[in-house]
Amino acid sequence: MEILTDIEQVTLAPTCVAIGVFDGVHVGHQAVLRRAAAGAREAGLLAAALTFDPHPDHVLRPHRAPLLLTTVPERAAVIAEFGIEVMVIARFDRALANMTPEQFCHRVLAQRLAARCVVAGEGFVFGRGASGDIATLVELGPQFGFSAAAVKRVTVDGAEVSSTAIRQLVAAGEVERAAPLLGRDYSIRGSVVRGEQRGRVLGIPTANICVDEHKLLPRNGVYAARARLEDEALPAVANIGVRPTFAGAAHGHSASPTCVEAHIIDASPPDAPYGRTLTLDVVGRLRDETAFPSPEALAQQIRRDIARAREMLSAG
Repeated sequence: MEILTDIEQVTLAPTCVAIGVFDGVHVGHQAVLRRAAAGAREAGLLAAALTFDPHPDHVLRPHRAPLLLTTVPERAAVIAEFGIEVMVIARFDRALANMTPEQFCHRVLAQRLAARCVVAGEGFVFGRGASGDIATLVELGPQFGFSAAAVKRVTVDGAEVSSTAIRQLVAAGEVERAAPLLGRDYSIRGSVVRGEQRGRVLGIPTANICVDEHKLLPRNGVYAARARLEDEALPAVANIGVRPTFAGAAHGHSASPTCVEAHIIDASPPDAPYGRTLTLDVVGRLRDETAFPSPEALAQQIRRDIARAREMLSAG
């Protein structure tokens, strides 16, 4: 999938375009992407997705802007799985927010994306003051050379799927309940960086992951996960938190930043090389993060965590 980041320079062949923020790329978003990809195949068009960065709330409502379920690289990796050939990332700023629906349809959809069909979720809004919606797209489309279609909201177990609902579950550490709404396990992606080598000293080396500051992390604790390096997926135990056994004595909890680290079970070598991109698919919560009386006591608990993670991952 091609990724284009400067919409002012975009020139595409005629497209069928899925449009939305797509934070989370949950099962509702996936229905929109599949519909656009199918429409493109049927009409001989390019299958495109238009998304926005930063999240519109960071510009319009910064005091209550959410942490992200998916960073842009994570979003792109998932969107690519649904038949989309090109993803266009529009910078969301005041100029874009202040476009009227007519200007957006003309300048963005018609001129830049050469849209012939547009697909969006039925809750999609756009234009100055959120004055446009899917009905606006249907009404304005013929004037600008495209048709528009809405995809109905998706429900799972009778509940409507939304990024907000998923965000609440992830923040609470309930990743197992979030997975059916996402259509996959919740993932955390980042670069492997040098840590303090404490895991290696304990005989349980870990990969420390540098995560985007806007990324939503599950509630502090220990999780069973799958670690992905390129196409290889390996069982892992992930710790999200402040490492209180060490941080409490040295710094005090309030001064300790949240860290993400993973022990990759049975890997050879047992840790990921620095600078590599590592993705953790967080499968289930094992326990709360706890301060132990000694590093040795912590190591014993981690070995128990590894055994539980093996069971959880093999059962899944």
